[in-house]
Amino acid sequence: MDPVLSDSNDGILTFVHASDLHISKYVATGGLVHFQHFLRTAVPLVSPRLVVVTGDLTDGKDKQKLISQQQLDEWQAYKRALSQTDYVQRFNGTFYRDQRGNHDCFNVFSQASSENYFGMYSAVGDSSGYMLRIDEPFGTYSFVASDGCPRHGFARPLNFFGYLDARDMQLLESRLEEARGSSHVFMLNHYPVSTMVYGKYRKEFGELVRQVSVFLCGHLHELVGGIGAQLQAYKAREGYWELEIGDMKEHAVYRVYAVDHDIVSFVDVRLPLPQIPMPNPELLDVRVEAPVPHPPVVLVTNPKDARYLLPKHEPLERIRESTFIRMLVWTDQPVASVQVLIDGQVHPHPAVFRGTERQVGSSANETVKTPLWVAPWDPELYNDGNVHELQVVATDAAGKTTTSRTPFVIGQTLVPLQNDARGGWIMQQSFSSMFQTSACVSYILMTLCLLVVPRVYFATLPNFSSWLSERSVLHHKDMAYIRHLYTLCCNADSAVAKVKLGLAMLAARAKFLVWTQFTAQVYLASVPWLFWPGYFFAMGMCILPLFTGRLIPSAQGSDAVGSVYAYGIYISHEWSPLLDSWTYALASIVSLAVLLVYLPVAVASPSMFYAPRAKRPWYRTVTVRVLVVLFVLVYLGAPTLMTAYTYGWVSIVFGYGRGWLFIVSCLALYVVDWRMPVSLSNTTAA
Repeated sequence: MDPVLSDSNDGILTFVHASDLHISKYVATGGLVHFQHFLRTAVPLVSPRLVVVTGDLTDGKDKQKLISQQQLDEWQAYKRALSQTDYVQRFNGTFYRDQRGNHDCFNVFSQASSENYFGMYSAVGDSSGYMLRIDEPFGTYSFVASDGCPRHGFARPLNFFGYLDARDMQLLESRLEEARGSSHVFMLNHYPVSTMVYGKYRKEFGELVRQVSVFLCGHLHELVGGIGAQLQAYKAREGYWELEIGDMKEHAVYRVYAVDHDIVSFVDVRLPLPQIPMPNPELLDVRVEAPVPHPPVVLVTNPKDARYLLPKHEPLERIRESTFIRMLVWTDQPVASVQVLIDGQVHPHPAVFRGTERQVGSSANETVKTPLWVAPWDPELYNDGNVHELQVVATDAAGKTTTSRTPFVIGQTLVPLQNDARGGWIMQQSFSSMFQTSACVSYILMTLCLLVVPRVYFATLPNFSSWLSERSVLHHKDMAYIRHLYTLCCNADSAVAKVKLGLAMLAARAKFLVWTQFTAQVYLASVPWLFWPGYFFAMGMCILPLFTGRLIPSAQGSDAVGSVYAYGIYISHEWSPLLDSWTYALASIVSLAVLLVYLPVAVASPSMFYAPRAKRPWYRTVTVRVLVVLFVLVYLGAPTLMTAYTYGWVSIVFGYGRGWLFIVSCLALYVVDWRMPVSLSNTTAA
């Protein structure tokens, strides 16, 4: 018979998740001081069975935050903070587990490199991740950590995305096979799934992850503007929850999980510091000696929050069969009261304490707290298909109060999280497919519409000059028609007529812009000194490196040099399918496309499109010309200089898709916009 969620204090496993510490020798806020408060205050308060940290242990950047390099001082500070506790040794080395993030492998050639300080200063030491199996009398729980860092850790700004190649997938598959039969499998990675590229050994990632209940990750912090405030998503096809956690660096966030009779619940907690991020003028010399007062941490385990149900992995029928409301209340002072309300009404049965402190190891510190509070209830009273709210108000003897609100249903229907605008949409995406598709589609459209089709059309014209004259006459007529519609719209009596004429004018204007642009592209095909460089750059993006440089400056000799192609990075005789290369390619494609749209109309005589007038057309004014120059400087020039600064000036010399494109763009704009005369024999656009 399945165990019932009663007032018994057994059947509970707790663990804590933190991420993105970013211990820095240069940043005088957050980072190390937050991490030390986490070790001194949060971990002793919760006293869980396990603490996991999912990467970015150190910041790994220079003082200007431009160049990435592993800082030995930062790693020593991390190890020193851990050594001031017994966490690494606790429970025979199974209490504290860490893994690498992208900052921890910046400028690290390989896991065997002397720059890979993770192997020397971390708790786990194995850069490939780990498989931890926790056997309890009530179940077995497996934690499988995969290392999504590139096999060769490039210096930033590369190395934002992660991947697992076939060898990594083989290791992951073997670890998940070892975890088979567990009550729950928790997978950990620094990178969210949406920012990863997964290879294949025998099974696809989507098939492997079907046995996973929760995917724990970090990396994205909380993004900006609130768009990453709740980076969580339920992957319905595979049946697991992906839960990204905010960073410890600036937001001082940690997450407490509880598995109660195989039902998984969690709560996010922010360190109760006087200021977040907390000033840290001592940088790596800071030392936190004592814990800070912490408000109660309340985690309701039954009934479970209906937004996070796991129908494929949890015995949710136990909620309906339960006899007690169950909640964990951690406090640093004696509990003064725990009040329970359902749908705003005080629960008729008071909550009582049934907690325990279980000895797991041999020393006095090796205990696990289970501060369980229970209150009798009848779940059938709420089995009406509606969403109800359980409210728990916990107060300690010092007067510190925490209020927890849990929406619940009796059944297996998930309540929508409704977090698309706060990160849910991001977590549901596959940026690998998105960037690859965007780059390929953009490239094909640019090449066909702006180069190939106009050139083929130009080659088929028996008399180009005659065709150009005919097109000019048609464009003048179209422009006259647009002005006529504009006059009628201004003189229309009714609002309906104005709307209809306005829409007709917009349609005519759109047609005019499309056909004039086509005429300009065909004209470009007749200007060899502009067309063929554009064609060369477009064709070369498929086969030539965007740039070549010292991608891993810490490596020796030729191992430091690599080439970034649109579809991957080639270094040390290996291909790295890093998604960053597609973002570089997309930036180059967009830059070239903008130039291939602007230069044809800029080099063509305005009289092709407009009847002779005394003013320049809008696209030949100084303002527009300056804006185009600024676009090239900001969108192409600044990244090119950043690439040269990071990967060496050789990246400009061999930077076909970056440095060369920038230089040629500047030359073309200089000749077309500032050296060639701009005719005044044209008109303004209507």
